[in-house]
Amino acid sequence: MEDDPNNAQQRKNRTQFLRQTGVHHVRLIRQDLPINHRDANPAVNSQIANEIAALIRAFAPQLGANQQQALSDAYQKLAAPDFTSLLMELEQNGITGVPHSIVKRIVDCNLFASAQTGVSPEQWLSRSLVVDFKEFGNDSDTKALAVALILNFLMKRLNKNLAVKAGIQPLKMVLFVDEAHLLLPKEGKAGLLGSLARQGRSWGFPVWLASQDADAFITTGNNATNFAELAECGVHFSPHTLTDAQQRMILGGIIHREFKKAEAALRLQGKLLTGAARQFWREGGK
Repeated sequence: MEDDPNNAQQRKNRTQFLRQTGVHHVRLIRQDLPINHRDANPAVNSQIANEIAALIRAFAPQLGANQQQALSDAYQKLAAPDFTSLLMELEQNGITGVPHSIVKRIVDCNLFASAQTGVSPEQWLSRSLVVDFKEFGNDSDTKALAVALILNFLMKRLNKNLAVKAGIQPLKMVLFVDEAHLLLPKEGKAGLLGSLARQGRSWGFPVWLASQDADAFITTGNNATNFAELAECGVHFSPHTLTDAQQRMILGGIIHREFKKAEAALRLQGKLLTGAARQFWREGGK
């Protein structure tokens, strides 16, 4: 997704990828997302305020219960809620410390549109998007919180079941999360990816979680995520990096050899298959 003016081949690949996939590339911090977390219904807006405050606390455990409530109260007072207005409200109320610094970081990163410039969720979700977090660098805490806020926004808009038609589940959208292992262990009680992966299929909102290494999904401790519970379908290029027990858990079987280039294993509805994989965009989607 780079756009280096001095690298002609890189720019050619980028242009071809964007054209073939039909996606719009948004690199956060350089660009904002044209959405904000608000609703015309005051009761719904109150719930959004509670959710945002709870999410911030989930990713900032040093935040206390009183500070969480102060965040929620400040958000609910806003006539046209957005993070810039929330920051101003916190400052007017004399709220400093962790709540102020976290909201200021969201505002400084220019992550979300203002109440005046935001577009409707339907308009934003009417096209394919690549939301790029590369500009965050090593700031994994802000990156994880930004992902959580975006996921929460999507869940609020897409959590309606779609009726099955002719035995087929209609799709609203597909969420593909690259380097998902960086977020899964950080989610803790928030559990947004887990919730989406479990419920998304019935909402017509399937979730793909991607990582370079299969063993990156083996999480432990208080924030452990049982990836096998989330995965109905999985494509794996490096099963040899897993132990036999891990292969059984993730693949549903064992493969006793290393794959050749472009070869992969596919676990689909309990069956394990192997074969060649390809990048469709390189071949015009044919």
